[in-house]
Amino acid sequence: MRSIFPKHIFLKNIKENLDNSLFLLGVFLLASAPFLGSIILLYPLAKGLVKKRSEIFKDKYNISLFFASLLMILNSILVYFNKPNYLDSWDPLLNWIGLLNWLPLFLCFIGFQPYLDSQKKRLILSKVFIVSSIPILLSGFAQFFFKITGPYQLMNGLLIWYQRPIEGGGLTSVFNNPNYAGGWLTLVFPLCLSVLFINLKKKSKLKTILCLIICITFTTCIVLTNSRGAWIGLIVSIPIVIGRITLYWLTPLILIILTTILITFIPNIPYQFQDFIKNIIPEKVLSKFTEIFFNLKSFPRLDIWKNSLFFIASRPFLGWGASTFSLLYFSKTNLFNNHAHNLFLELSINYGIIVSLTIFFTIFSILFASYNFIFKKENNLEIINDRSWWAATFIFLLSHSYDVLYYDLRISISTWIFIAGLRAIISENYKTIKS
Repeated sequence: MRSIFPKHIFLKNIKENLDNSLFLLGVFLLASAPFLGSIILLYPLAKGLVKKRSEIFKDKYNISLFFASLLMILNSILVYFNKPNYLDSWDPLLNWIGLLNWLPLFLCFIGFQPYLDSQKKRLILSKVFIVSSIPILLSGFAQFFFKITGPYQLMNGLLIWYQRPIEGGGLTSVFNNPNYAGGWLTLVFPLCLSVLFINLKKKSKLKTILCLIICITFTTCIVLTNSRGAWIGLIVSIPIVIGRITLYWLTPLILIILTTILITFIPNIPYQFQDFIKNIIPEKVLSKFTEIFFNLKSFPRLDIWKNSLFFIASRPFLGWGASTFSLLYFSKTNLFNNHAHNLFLELSINYGIIVSLTIFFTIFSILFASYNFIFKKENNLEIINDRSWWAATFIFLLSHSYDVLYYDLRISISTWIFIAGLRAIISENYKTIKS
């Protein structure tokens, strides 16, 4: 008997399901086993690029990123032959290594879009991101409360679970420091909120309770990182995902917390009352706000940003080369800092301001264009998860205005997945308008 479905359609469905399954598996492993996860993602990336091949040079965003790529390669060549005199210890090879943080991820932006071109696909991936973060949450609790540390190795060192003792800082889980841990958690937290909201609206009690527990666990871990950037990301994501209605209770709560902290520093407040407040608020939290409120002139980032602008002005178009900031900053201040604590400034120092403007203009254009399609629609179940993707991208940009977490593979790949998702939303809506 002749098959109801043609054989080539059946095989095509198997291949598409395999591509999508490997994509989801790669994302799932990204948090806990980034090397293995990124290797698995290579196959769906290649297949995605093949699927998009006829559209690549018709997309203005792709053209913009290709233009930035060419400039970065050209800058690397020019800097190789025009190395700054007083950077003798700097190896121009670092410039080419630095390109790996950008050029492959521009391809990820293009190649991952076929796996994100529907609301259903994006919702499934949101759930994968959440589930993949559960080991991060558990290891964070084990590290913070039970002092369980590693590193642990599997498969003769192919998989290494880094987890270090907390030495006066905050929760790090498997990340290098609390800021990186907070950066990952605040990227995924908006997705948790959207899934919670969706299950709440569907009146699915068991799923709602489970999602609520996960949201509370995420919130707890974010607070325990003692990272100001993570705290900001946590607060900002709530009104973006759930809506402005949350500001009615969130704004007073923030004001109460800030006022309570300020009371501990106001001179005329009775000492006994101040002492009582200090016993309530953790010392690490107080120290974070003391630096900002009362010692702003000596706030380290201000000096870093001022010197970064000076370095950019010295070589605005060519840049200094990747990984040169620490050498430049030390030669000028005799102090050590790894990076510029601002991704735009960091990229401008490395490859020139035109490259930085091109990349960030592209990202902001996608952010603004997708905003019109996501937030000008009714706050329904179909759109709430897309809001969380927009929130994750916005939080990435916000956090990188005062820190640089981009060089963690998990954060950079995930961010370009979110940006690719926003581009897919734009394409999806344009197709609807045309039809």
